[in-house]
Amino acid sequence: MPMFAYQALSRTGDELSGKMRADSTGAVAQALRTEGLRVLQIKERRSGFLGQDNFKDWLATQRSVSTDALIFFYRQMAFMLRAGLPLAECLELAATQISSPRLNLALRKMHGDIEAGKSLSTSLRKHDDVFSDIAINLVVAGESTGELDVIMERLAVHLEKKSQLRKQMINAMIYPVVVVLAAIGVAVFMVTMIIPKFAEFIQGRGRRLPDSTQALIDGAAFLRENGLIIIGSVIVAMILTFIIYKTYKGRRLIDRLLLSTPIFGKMITYGSMAQLNWASSILMRSGITIFDSLKITADLIANKIYSDKLKQASDSVMAGRDLASSITHPKMPTLVTHMIAIGERTGSLDRIQQELGVYYQSLLEIAIKRLSAMIEPAMILVIGGMVGFVYYAFFQALFALAA
Repeated sequence: MPMFAYQALSRTGDELSGKMRADSTGAVAQALRTEGLRVLQIKERRSGFLGQDNFKDWLATQRSVSTDALIFFYRQMAFMLRAGLPLAECLELAATQISSPRLNLALRKMHGDIEAGKSLSTSLRKHDDVFSDIAINLVVAGESTGELDVIMERLAVHLEKKSQLRKQMINAMIYPVVVVLAAIGVAVFMVTMIIPKFAEFIQGRGRRLPDSTQALIDGAAFLRENGLIIIGSVIVAMILTFIIYKTYKGRRLIDRLLLSTPIFGKMITYGSMAQLNWASSILMRSGITIFDSLKITADLIANKIYSDKLKQASDSVMAGRDLASSITHPKMPTLVTHMIAIGERTGSLDRIQQELGVYYQSLLEIAIKRLSAMIEPAMILVIGGMVGFVYYAFFQALFALAA
């Protein structure tokens, strides 16, 4: 049971302070009021490992919270709030159902804050490493409108859309990565095991080798002699790229180059537009202003070109410009700006942005399927070409020996 330090006023106005063990700050406050004291402040004393109650809680803070765990939590909260359960009881029940240690710890602390009379949004801000800005701002809106259950449902839907986009991108890259690794493995095996023995056998006959066979042997020798240098150069290039990407200018440059690539540029654009419009529609339907929606959405977009443009657009909107002209950019699809302009004129901006989000998500799904369909035969041709050239060079040499 945790220890709490408190400050309170007696009936005579004297200030008192002390310590008390209890299940939560709410229990301490209730005990003090029962004694006729007016509560001024209650703080939980941290005497455990690195400021936590125990090593288990500290270990929980070192772990991340999965998107699936958050989706389950928001769905659960929406269901319980619609059923009419008090907020404190919802958090208490949710904590018993959550398997994520980090989220479970956050929920237990939030339950204590609610018991102490604090708002849910205030409690969420204490755990901004678990809950995103969009979640905190939507909860603020839900508290003001009394629609917390609706907000929780929207947060679950938002995270599901975001998770779906990420999984689609990952699934699209799994097969190409596996095939590329297999191609590299085949190439290494040939260069280190097959071709050297083949070259030794052919050269031992003292005959002139065909050009294809000689090129194969020379290429394998070059890779064996310079393999470590090539691998080291690739690793250094990757490290330098990572360091450059960590800088503001470097990230903008790389993100701009990525947007200009023929296939992946479109996929990045589709994913960014789906996330931008879907998140904005949820925020605006929940009562968040366009200015705040742009600020929050800018932090959700991974590509720096779009993120910076949204931050600039929020300042333009604050200055009195319309949203469509504020987000206009060479990399911004004209369909988005035109549809947003229509939404502003007709007063249906949130609905139009929701439809745009669904549209661009469908475009992303189509692009991923096309990429997968293109990569499969391309990888087969690469590996088949490598193996085929080795066989060709081998038989050319055999024919030369037999002549």
